[in-house]
Amino acid sequence: MLDTLFEKLGVATDPFAVQALEQGIWEQWTMVPDPAQRQLMMRGIAEMQQQELEAAAATFTSLIEIAPDLSEAWNKRATVRWLLGDFRASIADICETVKREPRHFGAYSGLGMIRAQMGEHARAAAAFELARKWNPHIVGLDAEIARQKAEAGGEVSDDPLGCGQRTAGR
Repeated sequence: MLDTLFEKLGVATDPFAVQALEQGIWEQWTMVPDPAQRQLMMRGIAEMQQQELEAAAATFTSLIEIAPDLSEAWNKRATVRWLLGDFRASIADICETVKREPRHFGAYSGLGMIRAQMGEHARAAAAFELARKWNPHIVGLDAEIARQKAEAGGEVSDDPLGCGQRTAGR
């Protein structure tokens, strides 16, 4: 299902179709077949929405412990850790996310924001380029890539993750 959604997203031109395809991809990433795991995912998301970030981090950690292959559990915890200001831990979780789902444009976009906040503009540009590779429809991404490249003096890193693994398609 994800392969089909990504294929269609890559060629979609209608904004409503793009929105539906993006939503479908996020639903596939978030969908957890096991009821207990699904309950943890939904609880963690609710905690995030209620700004209960420490609780959300603990919930996603519990989910990762019982379902370590679930890429979205890693991505959600990465988001929580970013919101808590723990950039290094967030990046580590992003590395785990894309190890499991190399097309995770949300993780790459988040990584770009973190790298930019850390002043690592070449890595930020590269991360945003990976996000664009998998979802060319992210609003404002081209301008952000150009801005990060300008901040980096035109350079783009070949290792935006910085976690000892190569990114898919680079």
